[in-house]
Amino acid sequence: MTSYNNAGLSHMDVEAKLNAVGSAQRERLAFIDFALYFLGEVTRKDLIDRFAVGHAATTRDFALYKEIAPDNLKLDMRSKKYYKQPEFCPVFNLDLKKTLATISLGYGDGFSGHQDFPIQCESPTSLTVPRTPIMAALCEGIYRNKLLQIEYISTSSGKGQRVIAPHSLVDSGNRWHVRSFDRKNNQFMDVVCNRVISVTILDEEPTAEERIEADRQWQKYIEVELIPHPRQGNPEAIELDYEMKDGKLVIEVRAALAGYLLRKWEVDCSEDGRLHEYVGYQLALANPQSLYQVNSATLAPGYRSNER
Repeated sequence: MTSYNNAGLSHMDVEAKLNAVGSAQRERLAFIDFALYFLGEVTRKDLIDRFAVGHAATTRDFALYKEIAPDNLKLDMRSKKYYKQPEFCPVFNLDLKKTLATISLGYGDGFSGHQDFPIQCESPTSLTVPRTPIMAALCEGIYRNKLLQIEYISTSSGKGQRVIAPHSLVDSGNRWHVRSFDRKNNQFMDVVCNRVISVTILDEEPTAEERIEADRQWQKYIEVELIPHPRQGNPEAIELDYEMKDGKLVIEVRAALAGYLLRKWEVDCSEDGRLHEYVGYQLALANPQSLYQVNSATLAPGYRSNER
C-alpha cells in the first residue's frame, strides 16, 4: 500500500501509523503526499479548502506526515507553505489513472461539489454523457440482480420495448453501454445507455442462461498483439508511446470488449495493412487470428472474418 523508504520510520512503522488513523485523516495525508509530489508544495489552507476541516486537524495531519516522512517536506515560515525536498519519496502508491483523472476533471466526489485542479488541463469534450436517472436505474438492476424492462431505440429496428438482464457497465472510451442478455434477441448484447429512454425494474431475477456466467464472449479472454504499423516511419517513437517490449504490446482483453479497444486505439486489423494508406494508422494488429469467433471483431478497423 505504501512505498515510503526514505529516512525516518521503518516500512512496518509507517503501516502501523497509517492503520491507526481513521479513513478521513488517511485521505488527508494522501492529499499532502499527492500535492507535494505533483505540485511541489502544500499549505494548511489547501487541506481546509479541500476537506472543510479546522486548523487543529491540519496541525495534527502535518505533524503526523512529518513524523512518517521527515525528509519529504520543509515549512517556509514566510510563505507558510510546505515545500517538497530533494529527498522526497512518496508515502502512498498512487493510481496514475485516477491521478490523471483528478488533474483532468478536478477534485470532487460527485456529491459535495467540485474544485478545479490548479494545473490547466484540457481534454476532448465527451459527446455521449448518459442521463443520470437512466444510469441509476441500470446500476440498481445490476446490483440487485433484477430484470429490467426498457424502452430502447435501436439503429436497426427503431423504438421498442425489451426485457434485459444486465450484468456489467462498460465505458468503451466513446460511449457507455450495459452488457446484458436481451430476451427479444435471445442473446447477450451491448445496450447503449444513451439509447435507453426509460427503465422499469422488474421483481424477477435472470435465469441461469441469462447471468454473467453464461455470457461466453464476456468470460472468454484473448490476447491481442499490437505493433507499430509496418508502413509507419520511425517505429521507435510508437514503441515508446505505448511502452512496447521487443517491439510489441500484448494486451489480454475480454472477447466482448476487444473490438472496442481496437477501434478506440485505431489499430489496423487488416492482414495487408491497407488502412494506413488512407488514415495513417500508427498501430497494427500482429495476430488477426486472435479475433476468430470474437463477436466484437466487427468493430475492429479493417478486420474481415472471411480472411481467416
